[in-house]
Amino acid sequence: MTKKMIKKKEKYITERVSKAGTHSLQITLRVHGQIFMKSIKIEDFDTPKQALEFAVKLRDEKLVEMSNGYTVSNFHTVGELYEKTFEFFPVRLKTRKRHNTFYNHGISVYGDVSIEKLTAGDIQASLNKYARTHTRAQVNHFLAVWRLIYKAAFMMNISIPDRTLQVKIPECQPDNPKKKEITSEDLQKFCEALLEYNSASVTGRYESQCIWYAVQVMKYCGLRPAECFALTKDDIHITPGSGSFISVNKAAHSTITSHLEIGATKTAKSVRNVPIPEDLKPILKDCMEWTKHDIIFADFHGNLQQIDYVSNYVHLVAKKTKVQFNLYMLRHQLSTDLFTSGTPANIIRDIMGHESASMSLDYAVSNENDRIQAVNNRRFS
Repeated sequence: MTKKMIKKKEKYITERVSKAGTHSLQITLRVHGQIFMKSIKIEDFDTPKQALEFAVKLRDEKLVEMSNGYTVSNFHTVGELYEKTFEFFPVRLKTRKRHNTFYNHGISVYGDVSIEKLTAGDIQASLNKYARTHTRAQVNHFLAVWRLIYKAAFMMNISIPDRTLQVKIPECQPDNPKKKEITSEDLQKFCEALLEYNSASVTGRYESQCIWYAVQVMKYCGLRPAECFALTKDDIHITPGSGSFISVNKAAHSTITSHLEIGATKTAKSVRNVPIPEDLKPILKDCMEWTKHDIIFADFHGNLQQIDYVSNYVHLVAKKTKVQFNLYMLRHQLSTDLFTSGTPANIIRDIMGHESASMSLDYAVSNENDRIQAVNNRRFS
């Protein structure tokens, strides 16, 4: 055990030795309704005695200031630590926008509160209020932002207990499970309406045709929307035989500094070659002749499509036709169809670009007929 360098004891000052053997003096003042903490490395001084003298002087100065009513707490506010989360844990702009939404919906009211004065009751109250109008999944995301704030405090060596560990998830609004599959009849109905949508203008017709082609690619190949809208002509490889494929090697998404650009795929496993079914070949050939740009599904002016814009466009068409549909249904549908046709899980994984085969199975959805057949075919042991 490493021996301490300071023999003399001083009130509010303790010597600490790290695992690496670094000696420091920790000043901890919890008086007059305030908290002041400061760590002083002994090695920064010529002798341990000089380090102790400096610590004693600083302690006495802060005690006088605190007794005279001055604020000396060196703890940051909740709002300051929230901003620090983006420095310590960089996120894409889209994710930052989502975090800001959670922050503004119940955390910002504590923005000016010093983190050491925040109680578990404060966090619980914010959770209780948020849960009145949100689902459990949304409340968990809300709590995750609170936890990031405490993680930022730890990164800054602020010694406080994590109050989020003391709270409980309250009763929330019931989850509304999203429909994950669409019938071929509903999809056809949607696609027909899509081609007619905004047909009065040149740009409107182009946008609708562009999204229609993208829907066909996602229907047959199960690409993520961000992957599909990043495809360039060089990514399409059509041959007379059975070796045609789409090279998936990039995605359109926000980054730490940009709202939209072409970057890496979701994971390393997402980089893959997806076979082009025979039924898709003529559609893709027409698409390659139709598009005016190297980015196949760019907008009328050749710019990358905002995925949120496309999703909203699809939502408006679906709402008009009273068909429940979103682009990710096409991905789930492919996984389900491959699974029900007996395709091995590892092959589904490679086509979908999932990290694991179990994730691919999670995408597969059973229908009512599957479930009825399963219980009727059960063999009792």
